[in-house]
Amino acid sequence: MSAHPTPDTVQHSVLIVEDRHEIALRLKSAIEKTPELTVCAVADDVDGGLNQLFAHKPRIVLVDLGLPDGSGIEVIKAVSEAAWSCEALVVSIFGDEGRVIEALRAGARGYVLKSGSLATIGKDVLSVIEGGSPISPQIARHLLAMVSSGAAGSSEGAPQIDLTNRETEILNAVAKGYKRREIGEKLGISTGTVGNHINNIYQKLNVNSNTEAIARATRMGLL
Repeated sequence: MSAHPTPDTVQHSVLIVEDRHEIALRLKSAIEKTPELTVCAVADDVDGGLNQLFAHKPRIVLVDLGLPDGSGIEVIKAVSEAAWSCEALVVSIFGDEGRVIEALRAGARGYVLKSGSLATIGKDVLSVIEGGSPISPQIARHLLAMVSSGAAGSSEGAPQIDLTNRETEILNAVAKGYKRREIGEKLGISTGTVGNHINNIYQKLNVNSNTEAIARATRMGLL
């Protein structure tokens, strides 16, 4: 049974871009069970996804990478360039290095594998809205392996970046999976202050997401 929002519940719209009908239904069902979320549309290819994106202006887009008429990367890039507040979360069967890095560089805020439980996708979406970057454990291990092997890129010749003690403290908490609200409670500061610190970290590291920040900071020996 779907959860029903209370009069005070703020609902965020979600667009699903997935070509496999059964997967799309599972995602839609999981989203509809989350009171804070509502599905505004479902598309099964890149063209349809782009059309629905601009027609509905969703808050979050769940996007597969392997679509019949192209790559979901096109949708992610469009989301990153949207004139309204909108973020993309990848839900894919692909977890190889090239696709993961390409998706993150395009602006994806998280990367969830279909092989995991899609029943909790609502929580993942809320995590993105709250500033988190949900990543399947397999992807996290893969990223760590790439960082330690240098496959995600070399820091040779990179400028020296100095994070403050507070910024390092917050980045470590982000790397452990804490949400901004939880970090604020842990450190005794407001969620807004945490967000300001995270924005400063993004600027210093020249990144656009928690995942990129963690990967680059680890690669540079800052974590």
